[in-house]
Amino acid sequence: MKTIDKIILALGISGIAAGAFAQEGAPATNQVAMAPTPQQFVQDAMVGGMKEVRLGEIALEKTQNAEVKRFAKRMVSDHSKANERLMKIADGEGLSIPATNTFSADDPNWSYPLISNPNGLKGGEMLTLTNLPYLADYQAIQRLQSLSGDQFDQSFAAEMVDDHTNAISEFSAAAQGLSDKKLNKFAANTLPTLRKHFDMAEAMASNLGAVTNTITADTNNPAPPMSGSVP
Repeated sequence: MKTIDKIILALGISGIAAGAFAQEGAPATNQVAMAPTPQQFVQDAMVGGMKEVRLGEIALEKTQNAEVKRFAKRMVSDHSKANERLMKIADGEGLSIPATNTFSADDPNWSYPLISNPNGLKGGEMLTLTNLPYLADYQAIQRLQSLSGDQFDQSFAAEMVDDHTNAISEFSAAAQGLSDKKLNKFAANTLPTLRKHFDMAEAMASNLGAVTNTITADTNNPAPPMSGSVP
């Protein structure tokens, strides 16, 4: 592990997107996350949806693979629609939503030092940085943007498997135990689509020979939540 990575880990500056969105390099499990608060679920679900839309847009620009193109179009369409529904619910419930330009070209977080030039930082400089939520998701997008050809297709497929495994875990927890009834219903109604995405992503990854971080799980019947455990 590079020194810079060790420093980041020691400072706890890794992304905090738990459950819904894969932490790069951290295997998902078949455990269901503890039910989040309504506000945390809105934040995580919307950020995750925006990430999938952005990666879908990048894939449509980069790939020449027909299967990847079909899946990317599905990501842009399905996650855009889901986020529109979630925004309406959040507004009605008085819950705040993340910036709608998260991960887009005009997102100011792209200038954050841990994203723009992490290898240029010195140890002491790290101590002055505040935590950036969803850092791992930013770094995953940045990494995929730097790839092309088969390498991009394989990495995109792997990211989609990992993301949707974790999304199913958090949405399952929300559907089972979220206190807000409208968000609870939204999570339950969205789960079939996420499971379909997972199946498509897993087939795509297999066809492309992609290696994922995910431990194969029964995403239709996930294990019960473990007390105090969030994947």
